[in-house]
Amino acid sequence: MRIKKFICYNCGAPKINEYKSPYVVCDYCGSLMDIDYTIGMDVWNISGSRTLKYQKGKYKFENKLQQLLSQGKQTEYQNLQIEYWDYYYKVFPEYLPPSVSNEAKYKVYLDIAADSSTDATFNKSWEAENKKLNEFQSKLKYTVAEGKSVVTGESFFPMAEFYIAYLKKSFKGFYSDERYKLLNEFLPEQIHLKMKLSSFVQIWIPYLIEKDADKFLELAGFKQQFIEIEKPPGKEQDCYFCKTNLFIPEGSYQVYCENCMKLNAVSSTFKCKSCGGENSVPENPAKPIDCVFCGTENKLIRPLFG
Repeated sequence: MRIKKFICYNCGAPKINEYKSPYVVCDYCGSLMDIDYTIGMDVWNISGSRTLKYQKGKYKFENKLQQLLSQGKQTEYQNLQIEYWDYYYKVFPEYLPPSVSNEAKYKVYLDIAADSSTDATFNKSWEAENKKLNEFQSKLKYTVAEGKSVVTGESFFPMAEFYIAYLKKSFKGFYSDERYKLLNEFLPEQIHLKMKLSSFVQIWIPYLIEKDADKFLELAGFKQQFIEIEKPPGKEQDCYFCKTNLFIPEGSYQVYCENCMKLNAVSSTFKCKSCGGENSVPENPAKPIDCVFCGTENKLIRPLFG
């Protein structure tokens, strides 16, 4: 069985089932484990009319936001950011992290997105870096190669290297901010960073010759890796919500349905490895849990490899 090598950062298990959305969800613990930028590109391009609709709406939002920024109206700017992010996820529901699984979490997620976007705009601490990025962008040069207009590698890679380093540094500061600590539940730092890098890749890949595109994918950490594994034992079961047939690998506690984008709880209880007492499976089965009877720490999912 040849699969793309995705390893769950929570429980160490590999991705087993086929996936259709940009977000890759663990088949054992149900954690958001990675993203696939190629599917992200497919989602963007699947419907030209939908993408055009979004771009027109985004243009209107950007004009209003720019007006509020010029007037220094930070509160109004943040409220409009909430409307924008809601619009974005309504048009592209595939881009909403599957960990944002109910309306209450969705509201919190929108608030964080709007607050962080507003802070990034009004906070002057990154002004020097943004100015330097603009300087790199102003030096980009274009030519015609491979039958299309492309950016030259000599002008592109200094900008790309600076932007990737800039993103990594800003994300460390962002995720250490107490205001955004809940974001780790919805979109862990390493996955969020990869998502931002994915957007960067999607924008520039069409403007690079094949050799430079390969170099860029490696620089951004998107070089595809595959691995051969034996398909684990398991069973088939219908999704509780939409009745789509799912493969449930042995040892799984939560399996994500790619059709309706909902998590199926496979097992609700487990027996303590020490005393045998029956405990309830926690919301995140990848994290160690203490037995309610004897206090022994139990790790429900063991890494298959990696």
